[in-house]
Amino acid sequence: MPQYSSQVQFLKDCWGGAWAGVACIAVGQPFDFVKTRMQAMGFKSSAEVIRHAIKTEGILSFYKGSLVPLLLNSPACSVLISGYGMSKRELSSRGLLNSYPLSQNLVAGALGGSAMSLVATPMEHIRIRMQMQVEGQGSAYAGSVDATIKIFRQHGISGIYKGASVTLARDAFGFACYFATYDTIKKRFLSDPNMPPTTIQTLAAGSFAGVALWSARYPLDTVKTRIQADSIVNPKYRSMLDCFAKTVAREGVGALYSGFLACILRTVPVNAGFFWAYETSSWLFDKAWDRYIERCDRPVEERRAV
Repeated sequence: MPQYSSQVQFLKDCWGGAWAGVACIAVGQPFDFVKTRMQAMGFKSSAEVIRHAIKTEGILSFYKGSLVPLLLNSPACSVLISGYGMSKRELSSRGLLNSYPLSQNLVAGALGGSAMSLVATPMEHIRIRMQMQVEGQGSAYAGSVDATIKIFRQHGISGIYKGASVTLARDAFGFACYFATYDTIKKRFLSDPNMPPTTIQTLAAGSFAGVALWSARYPLDTVKTRIQADSIVNPKYRSMLDCFAKTVAREGVGALYSGFLACILRTVPVNAGFFWAYETSSWLFDKAWDRYIERCDRPVEERRAV
């Protein structure tokens, strides 16, 4: 793997994360629509959500609320990847957990996920508000931008960041498992750690990482969805723990896993695409950087230490 200065590596991580974020939205939005409605509206199966949406709202309803995620998911994933990378490099430079790579990935993943939650909270809140609107039942918002403006005007920044604490908990725990799984499986595939993974290896490791991510954080995601779909003015849930307790008391533990099948069906292609986009864009960055350095007529040994 090429060795860059910290500044160039940060730029590379942001670049790769941005394209990975685009891939997530392109592949995952219809699946996420199904998951959200199952978690918050009581549908019993993915097929029931799909039939109802197509019959009453049309096929484009699966991309409701996708504008804000499309605008924000790229920077969110850039924050995730760069936060993970910076945390891991900082741990390594300080000699922390170098003998325990799994633990190092867990800690770095949790820190990267925590940073991402700052962007993910408003993005997912607006998306959920849009996905909960059903055609023919009155629409409070004309679109994602309209929803953002209205919520901010009426409720301020706290309204935009509704569900921030549970999103932080979900992302810290989930992405700790995510990066640890991806790195572990990728290393198992690679006979030479200095060589980049093949496309098949990337897709396979990304798929396993996605399953680990959502298996770990799904109950917290259900609580987050219910809190963010709840009324801002007169909420049913006072806190993350209150939502958890009320959901289990009224509907059983199984309610925390409502829509889990749709989520797992989504997570395999989405996270395979995420890491494929990241690894491919990183490879393109390496090629472009080499050309840039060659044009600058730098010696070979200085090509990446700038």
